[in-house]
Amino acid sequence: MILRNSNSSELIELPFTKIFFKLAIPNLYSTLIAAMTVIFDLWYVGQIGVSELAGVAYIFPIYMLTSMLSNGAFGGAISGAVARAFGSRNIFQAECVFRSAILIACLGSLIMMLIFFLLAESFFIYFNINKQVAFSALSYGNILLGGIFLIWLFNIIISVTRGSGNTLVPAYSWSVVLFFHIFIAFMNFNFENGTIISVKNIKLFNEVFIFSALQWSVISLLLGYFVGILFAIGFYYFGKHSFSLNLRDVLKFDGIVKLIKSGSLASCQSIMTIVLALFCTTVISNFGTNWTAGFGIAIRLELLLIPIIFGIGGALIAIVGANVGAKKFSRAITMTWKGTSFSVFIVGFIGLFFSIYPDLWSAFFTDNAEIKETSNLYLKVVAPFYAFFALGLGLYFACQAFNTLLWPVIGTFIRMVFVILVTMLLFTFKVESPYFIFVTMSSGLIIYGLFISLSLQFGPWKNYYKLN
Repeated sequence: MILRNSNSSELIELPFTKIFFKLAIPNLYSTLIAAMTVIFDLWYVGQIGVSELAGVAYIFPIYMLTSMLSNGAFGGAISGAVARAFGSRNIFQAECVFRSAILIACLGSLIMMLIFFLLAESFFIYFNINKQVAFSALSYGNILLGGIFLIWLFNIIISVTRGSGNTLVPAYSWSVVLFFHIFIAFMNFNFENGTIISVKNIKLFNEVFIFSALQWSVISLLLGYFVGILFAIGFYYFGKHSFSLNLRDVLKFDGIVKLIKSGSLASCQSIMTIVLALFCTTVISNFGTNWTAGFGIAIRLELLLIPIIFGIGGALIAIVGANVGAKKFSRAITMTWKGTSFSVFIVGFIGLFFSIYPDLWSAFFTDNAEIKETSNLYLKVVAPFYAFFALGLGLYFACQAFNTLLWPVIGTFIRMVFVILVTMLLFTFKVESPYFIFVTMSSGLIIYGLFISLSLQFGPWKNYYKLN
């Protein structure tokens, strides 16, 4: 079946600036709202207590892994596949990707639930994590993972939408998520003399259900995603789009195996990034609970840059994927470098800004001097090199359109191994300190960005110029 969609023609015909900013601006808005959703949740937890803040520092990487898998790894592969189908004007293949995406959301959420509920408690026992911190982490994590399908499904649906060249609906959907997250969360607060005060427990239906403030923070987050899903489904039911979504084709999943392979390879990058974050969090915990909480605040800025990079990368997936589908390879590579340079500039500026004024970030979440000291030290040492992080990760998203994911995955592996080995050597020779660990992490970012960019330019992409 031939696709009738003006978006596909624009992606392969319009100049870079016209099509890129048309897609990237709503996408950047989406990532800004996604970041605000996470920041609000961290602020909420910060009002509850230090142990709760430290506990959530262990669970937040799992939340980010979910977002990276459903919105970045599999989500990016899905967006790229939809874009390539649109570029070749094959609506049947695009619809097969849509149906396959829903199935992948079910499988992905189920696997993450099983892993967490089987291993989480053993993890905290094995590493001898503070009992109050572990209790907070499990209280938050049990609810988050219990409703993780909502996050998977939401991100998968907007990934399909983004791949079709529509970035406005994802932007509206994210606005819905944030609004309802805040609206529901504030059931846990009272206003007294102009001051916001957290209530210890939330009691519903004549105290049939009683939730702690920490539990309610994650419940409000999941309910926000639920309403966001309803909004996105409403678009596909009532709105204008290129999918026919015929019920007679509901069991047709052509290309799902290739999609799973591509998404699985991409997920290796996401998993290694989160493994590294958990490793560093566990290492920093050797210096005390306040250091763990401070590191959790600081590392959240780095992890929040991922959605910002994806805001640009998501636009590139649609543009580059459509051009690859139309066999305009030279144009696809040119647009990749232009879009990635834009990402490097934005993220590099954010990193430099917070390395100079780190207190603007840490003071927003806590008044504890030692926690702020930890957060500020990390930002001063690591944040100046965020541009290299944007370079590597931005190219990773473009690779999902080219289907050349091997090199970004290798680059991530090299970064992970480097940081882990050097950190272990620091402890072996008893010269460990947060400063040296943070220097190691910043060095890993430099290696990551340079390896991916050089290997792609002088490797697989070099051959694409010959195909024009």
